[in-house]
Amino acid sequence: MTKHHITHRIIEQLPTMVAYVDRDRLFRYVNTSYAAFFDLTPKEMLGKPLTDVLSEESYQRIKPNHDHIFATGEKMEFSDSVTFRNGHKCFLDIRYLPEIDEQDNVIGIYVLIEDVSDYYASVDVMRTIHEVIHKRGRRIDPASIDELLKVGVEYLGVDIGTASSIQNGTYTIEWVQTAKMDFSAGTQLPLATTYCSVVLEANHLIYTNDASKDSRFKEHASYQTYGLETYIGTPLIINDQVWGILGFARKSKRAEPFTELEIEMVRMMGTALETVIAEQKVRSDLIRQRDDMALIAYTDALTGLKNRSAGMEILEQSLVRQHGGQGFVVSVIDFDHFKTINDTYGHDIGDKVLIAGSEAMSAAVRSSDSVVRVGGEEFMVVLAYADHESAVQVLERVRAAVEETVVTLDSGEIINPTVSVGASESRPDDDVSSIYRRADQALYKAKREGRNRVVWASESDV
Repeated sequence: MTKHHITHRIIEQLPTMVAYVDRDRLFRYVNTSYAAFFDLTPKEMLGKPLTDVLSEESYQRIKPNHDHIFATGEKMEFSDSVTFRNGHKCFLDIRYLPEIDEQDNVIGIYVLIEDVSDYYASVDVMRTIHEVIHKRGRRIDPASIDELLKVGVEYLGVDIGTASSIQNGTYTIEWVQTAKMDFSAGTQLPLATTYCSVVLEANHLIYTNDASKDSRFKEHASYQTYGLETYIGTPLIINDQVWGILGFARKSKRAEPFTELEIEMVRMMGTALETVIAEQKVRSDLIRQRDDMALIAYTDALTGLKNRSAGMEILEQSLVRQHGGQGFVVSVIDFDHFKTINDTYGHDIGDKVLIAGSEAMSAAVRSSDSVVRVGGEEFMVVLAYADHESAVQVLERVRAAVEETVVTLDSGEIINPTVSVGASESRPDDDVSSIYRRADQALYKAKREGRNRVVWASESDV
């Protein structure tokens, strides 16, 4: 028995894919594992050139390596993406071991290959996940979740990927990537009708590639309704609480069960989604707190109306609109004899009068108008998009509404407050001070003329 026969018998027992190529680049030996990789038998490959299995582009890229080994007798190891004649593309770890005769001539090359496509695909997916979450110069945002789901659907070869929240027994699809199933973001389903309920019960990542034979799924409402044979899902935990589920599903079985790398990828993706969702939640909380603080900063604590600072901003905004041809009216309002009410009944009763009066004013204006407490017993109403005629009607309604207000004391005594109103239409050259000052001057005229009335600024008022 020759040395080659002994060597080949040993190689045949190995799971490694091995071939022997002569100087003419013809296969002189292939083991069963190597031939099976090309869906051929060893007999079908013997004596055939490398170009029978490799694409022309791949062969031309590998040929210089062969030439180098035949010229130098050096070993070689490398990894490369290789495309075969049948169009199949994979990533291979390749080792070349030269065979040298007694005259130190290289007479052939042993080719050892290992298909590492799944490994490198997983690495690419992990890298993509990292890039999506940590894109330089970009804050994490919910769009990242759509990108991650798309990566998962493509890598796992499934029909749909979802990130769904769970609250009070309701399953809500918050994000979805699918081209084959009729679901959209915002879809709500009873939790018990989804595979997510199985994930929640297990409280850890679960998966199946044959739901019809899996005791956890075969009688489940989701399988009965949608016929999902393949599923993998993991809980999404935010602040130590289950927020929802990351899940991927397919109606048919996959050709192969989920690999350890794929399972780990889903776990990693779940962690990434938790990061995004938690960041979004923190940001939403901060925005809400900011808005709450802004609301407090611009709200009068007693009446709940906008305060002086907010009122001045409203005036500034109204002046900007005026430059576009939108006129407005400002009125300054003061409760009549309010000091007497405070002195007679106390400040608590005075506050009740202000609250009741402010509610009456708010009910009397239009939805586009703003009622502001400037301070003490002084108020302001800004009437947006108002001409003189419509403003007269609104302000008279405001005056009458306060006059009709009744504040009943514990003693049974009744207070009917009244207000004096000064008003001014906006002018093209106005600023905040000028229009407010004219309305304030009109208010003093209303006081001098007997109170409980609306007085307009004259053309001569500055």
